[in-house]
Amino acid sequence: MRNLSFLICFVVLTFSVRAQTTVSVAQLEHFLTSSRAAKLSDLEIAERLSRVDLSEELTASTLKRIVAQAHPGPETQQQLEILTAASMIQAPPAENLVNEVPPDQEAQARILNSAHAYAQGAIRLIPDFLAIRETRSFNNLPLATTKKHQKPQIEMHFASNARREIAVRKGREVSSAVAGKGLGDALVTSGLSSWGEFGAMLAVIFGDSSNDSMHWMRWQKSASGTRLAVFRYEVPRLASHYTVDFCCYRQSEDDPTEHSSKDQPAYHGELSINPATGEIDRITVEAELAESDHVSQSALAVQYGHVIISGRSYLCPVRSVAVTELYNADMQKDYGIGLERHVNDVEFTNYRKFGSTARILPDEDGAGQR
Repeated sequence: MRNLSFLICFVVLTFSVRAQTTVSVAQLEHFLTSSRAAKLSDLEIAERLSRVDLSEELTASTLKRIVAQAHPGPETQQQLEILTAASMIQAPPAENLVNEVPPDQEAQARILNSAHAYAQGAIRLIPDFLAIRETRSFNNLPLATTKKHQKPQIEMHFASNARREIAVRKGREVSSAVAGKGLGDALVTSGLSSWGEFGAMLAVIFGDSSNDSMHWMRWQKSASGTRLAVFRYEVPRLASHYTVDFCCYRQSEDDPTEHSSKDQPAYHGELSINPATGEIDRITVEAELAESDHVSQSALAVQYGHVIISGRSYLCPVRSVAVTELYNADMQKDYGIGLERHVNDVEFTNYRKFGSTARILPDEDGAGQR
């Protein structure tokens, strides 16, 4: 089976973790309200939010409500943007769940079979096309001091932005750079970069797993209100074709050599399926990594949606988010924070059919050429 590869490209560093604080969306809202009442500055609130992980998804509608109520400053607004992206791999809050009894085993099997059939067949019907992949990258690598930041900034922050045109031909993606903005392509690709959103990822997940390894989780609503059936899948190491490559890390602070590593770990995640059509609304993938591994987290989520290509509607990826964490000995030594964190937020836009057209021009005498 063709491997599904995820590239982790680190320009420097490694090891040690300062644990993040995990909170719910409700706790996040309460913190913002309390911070405003306590008259904390925008920088103080943002610095504290940089140490937070969410235990559930911060949806676009909830974020809009929070912004309207809390009126966050620009630094806090950026941290909320990062939290929103990173939380895409989490389950939704209670208000997005559907309170219905689970389907019986036979109905669950039908849903999974229809999703499998969709992954195998419907995606191949998508014509060759072009689209734009725009990646906003965030990390907590130290920044130099500024007038606003009197000490080196090690909170999560915007790192770079890049726009790339992608071409998908016969189901295979080919990328070519269109424009880059920010700190350059080297940092754009830092952290986990996904590949295979246009079908290969689904093929690998269904190929590595079976109905027996998929377990019912819940009913929930999509962003548009569609009822979705959510299943959890688990793939052991021996069956895994999830390949994690990363470079580069050092064995110790004094190690002058940059090492690389490649592994096919066990992984798990969720499939959100439209039970009426078998269409995949969202997938998540999380590698099962040990605390002693150089990378302590490798996770991604892909959101699908209907787009128009040459006048017809097709289900294609509209967004993906990748999150990686590793221990950085240099950061631990210099700043007391050893967790190096990367969040890449990708949006797919401007879908259009790939192809060529021709027309017949008249000759000098005005007669058409054939």
